[in-house]
Amino acid sequence: MTPLNPELAQRHQRAADYFVRRREHDWTGSDERELNAWLSDPVNRSIFEDLSRVALDLRQIPRPQLASDRPVQGRNGHETPAPSAMLEPAASGQASTAWQARRRALVPALLAVLLMSGGGWHWWNNHASYDMTVTTGPGETRELDLPDGSHVALNFGSSLRIRFYPQRRETELSAGEAFFKVAADTSRPFTVDSGHSQVRVVGTAFNVRAAPPQLTVKVLEGKVEVRPDRRRGDQRALLLTAGKGVRIDPDTGQHAPVAAPASMVGDWRNGQLVFEQTPLADVAAELARYLGEPVSVDGAQLGKLAVSGMVITTAPAAFLRSLPDLLPVRVDRAAQGGWRISPRR
Repeated sequence: MTPLNPELAQRHQRAADYFVRRREHDWTGSDERELNAWLSDPVNRSIFEDLSRVALDLRQIPRPQLASDRPVQGRNGHETPAPSAMLEPAASGQASTAWQARRRALVPALLAVLLMSGGGWHWWNNHASYDMTVTTGPGETRELDLPDGSHVALNFGSSLRIRFYPQRRETELSAGEAFFKVAADTSRPFTVDSGHSQVRVVGTAFNVRAAPPQLTVKVLEGKVEVRPDRRRGDQRALLLTAGKGVRIDPDTGQHAPVAAPASMVGDWRNGQLVFEQTPLADVAAELARYLGEPVSVDGAQLGKLAVSGMVITTAPAAFLRSLPDLLPVRVDRAAQGGWRISPRR
């Protein structure tokens, strides 16, 4: 069989989706009108009718006897299979329900078999049904609802590409920061690639920051697997649970654990940043992102000073100017632009 071209394969996939959904209890009149509009195309109608005929043939397959079927007492006193064991009764309890569920699953499975012929499987499994790139500028945030029910929030200056395939969901965060709340789907793992690192989940909520000089992952709920350098097949994945995080050097793959209190995971989504005993050097780097200009700290020792406080993301300069009230430092405008934090004299 000749492999389906991309456009025709999409029509087959959509026909299978409509066919299965139409038999669910939540199918609505609006859904039916949408289907009829799609069927107005003769090619679509032909594909859908062919699929319907195949499904009708599948219904004729007798239901095999299941362990849950009740045997019938024969004349000689021996138990024999129930007369209806190879027939589909109108109502046969849990056994019938299980068989119906398996049979419904045959429709998309049959489509996959058709696509596998002639190399079509490779194309089908590697052709994204959803492909979108989203970017945000300085001072801009965005929120996205994805087709699988997942939700993504993007922070300032971020770039995210999203691609969904039949058996996997892939995203790539090339810059900035994103908070993911992933809809559970064990058949399609959800991954976030950033540089050489990868985060892999099934269903959870976590935050990824791809901002030099480090990549930071923090988990709010559920659990994720993090591969600091996915190029290394011998490297064990790090398992992070709620309240845990990791900081990764994107160049070397070196990593170190970081705390991830719930109040600090994706806190920027509420327009604020929470610092709890955070090194001044990290605070300066964070403020620089929101200011859009550099913030330097004089000396490594000064950068280790711990900072606690809350920043309004729309007014980072106000927090920066308040640092002398919290620490023995002074904050000045740098001659070359940006800000400079130095020891108080």
